[in-house]
Amino acid sequence: MNKQHILGFFDTLVRTPAFLFLCAMFLCGALAGGLTGLHAGEGDSAIGLTTLLAALPGQVLKSVLCAVLWLVLPLVCALLRPVPLCLSALTAARGFVLALTVAVGIGQGEGVLLSLCSAGLPAVLSVSALLAACTMVWQSREAAGRYALRACRTPYLLCVALAALSALLRAGMAALWNL
Repeated sequence: MNKQHILGFFDTLVRTPAFLFLCAMFLCGALAGGLTGLHAGEGDSAIGLTTLLAALPGQVLKSVLCAVLWLVLPLVCALLRPVPLCLSALTAARGFVLALTVAVGIGQGEGVLLSLCSAGLPAVLSVSALLAACTMVWQSREAAGRYALRACRTPYLLCVALAALSALLRAGMAALWNL
């Protein structure tokens, strides 16, 4: 029996139209979040949300739980109808929150380097894990034989581990930046 390697699994996954569509939805959400964050003023709820999210890396357990929650939500979306619409909304929401956090940080004068270190670098792991997880769920609904969720249990758990690692990386960078 020919076993497929995990990295080979992701290689075929990123070549699907679902992955490309989810990337486009993420970018649309990121554009909206960036513009919203740049135009946020004092007393705006965008600044309140960013303040709440900025305190999260100091609480490592809550940060890891929040990062893992983003990867559990695609499984919840699989229970809702229509699945592609729910997954698209999830990726757009993640893009919105990430870009909003960075844009408000830049708008408040924290600087590009601080925003890049605290949100951008850990997001490389968490966003790619979310996009892969959403694509796995989407593909499992379309072609139950090829990408069934039972068949991609190990890659999905790898995505969850990457999300947790990104939260730990964000907490570590926040601790280093405060020194």
